[in-house]
Formats: sequence, structure tokens, C-alpha cells
Amino acid sequence: MRKTNSANTILLLGVVLSFICSFFLRNILLGVIVFIVSFGFVMYKQRAAFLASSATSAYKKGQIEKSFMLYEKAIQLEGCPGMVKILYAYRLISEGKINEGAKILGTLSYDTMDDNERLNYNATNALSIWKQGGLHRAIEIYEALLNDKDSILIYETLGYLLICAKNYKKALEFNLKAFEFNNTSERIKCNLATSYYYAGHEKEAVKLYKELIADYANFPEPYYYYALILQGCEKYKGALKYFNMALEKKFSHIYTLTEEDIQCKLKEVGGHIGA
Repeated sequence: MRKTNSANTILLLGVVLSFICSFFLRNILLGVIVFIVSFGFVMYKQRAAFLASSATSAYKKGQIEKSFMLYEKAIQLEGCPGMVKILYAYRLISEGKINEGAKILGTLSYDTMDDNERLNYNATNALSIWKQGGLHRAIEIYEALLNDKDSILIYETLGYLLICAKNYKKALEFNLKAFEFNNTSERIKCNLATSYYYAGHEKEAVKLYKELIADYANFPEPYYYYALILQGCEKYKGALKYFNMALEKKFSHIYTLTEEDIQCKLKEVGGHIGA
């Protein structure tokens, strides 16, 4: 952010100088040249930001390889913003490239980060630690982050990690608190529903899963867990429907549910229907 502000200041000075040259020195050509040089300098200094913006756009379109190629170009440039590297590391981890993401995080200097960069760095680094087997250490980091600052990102991830740790009582208590903090986050709502599910409160879980499904949540967990509940009630055709719907959603290596998990459940349900 500080680098962007500096570049904008330079561009503004260039504009001012161009007007001075045009109107006070009566030299329009010189004014245009000054503006072009200033604008070109800003474009040069912001190459990493422009590449990162293109990488983000490609990632959202599902063009993962293209996105990562653009991120690689961005982080090689001198003065590449720390947030670009952190976001790239997060997306590498999201795609299951844990070691690559950890390597990018290792290139960053914690002492030079601002508060926002430190928050995102710590959150992403905790995910890296979790994926390398340090679940409880990751929970400790997120709990420390929550003590410093309330954030939807922290509530969403910590609520999920507590479920992964099978600390269902604590997970339910925490996710109720998270839902009070923000009841519009689909991830927080899903965490709460899943906490209810594992705590044996299926009625409450079903209500929340149905709301997420009605809102076309674009991740598989609500459909998967709702299908599990239907399977447990021997409603196999309904379970089959929602397992298949889960397979159509976007999977992330940040979360533990995989396509293989759902395929196994489809075989189980198919066996009951065919019997």
C-alpha cells in the first residue's frame, strides 16, 4: 500500500508539472512529454501489482496454471508487495502445493510488514503448518490472532480447525460465537451446522444446511453433510442426489473433504438402492 501511494504521488506530480509546462511555459509538447514519462515510471513501478491483478482474474476463472505463471513473474520483480506473495502462497496451499506455499512465505520479512500484512501472513502460515501436520499449533496461532483482532477470516478458519481437531464441544461453542459475530458468512454458517451435526443436534444442523443449499453455496460441505443425514435416515435417493450435487461444487485443499470421500459414499448409497 505504501508503494502504491508513492507511485500515485509521482504520477500526480507529473500531471502538475505537465500543466505547468503547458500553461505557464507555453510548451504543450514538453508538458505531454513530462506526463508520459511520469505515467511510464508509475506503470514500471507497478508491474508486480498489474501482474498480480491479472493472476487473480485468471485464478477466479479457473485458469490455475496461467494464474500461477503470472504470480511467479510478479514475485520475481524488485519491490513486489508482500501481500502479493502472501496471496500467492495462500493460493498455492489451496491447490495442494503446500511446500511451494511455505517456500514463498519463507522469503518474507516479518519486521517490514504492516499490521494487515502480518495478519494475513500469520493466517496463511498457520494453514501451512496445519497442512504439514501441525493442527494444534495452527489452532494456537489462530486463537492468538483472534485475541488481537476480530476477523471473518479468523472466525471461519478457526471454527473449521476446531472441528478437524474433533473438539466438538469447543467447536460448537466457538461457532455459535462466530455466528453472532457474522451470520452472513456461508463458511461460518457451515461450521456451525457441522458442529451441530457432530454434537448430535441434527435438527439444528439440517436447518442451516438447507439454508446454505437454498442459497446455492458453491462448496461441497453443506450438500455432503445433508446427504449424510439423509443416508442415516435411510433416504437413499435423496442422499444420492445431494452427494452428486456436492461433487459439482468447488473443492479446495484448504478443507479436508475430497472428491474421493464423496465417491465412496456414492458407492455405499448405490449399493442400498440397488439391493
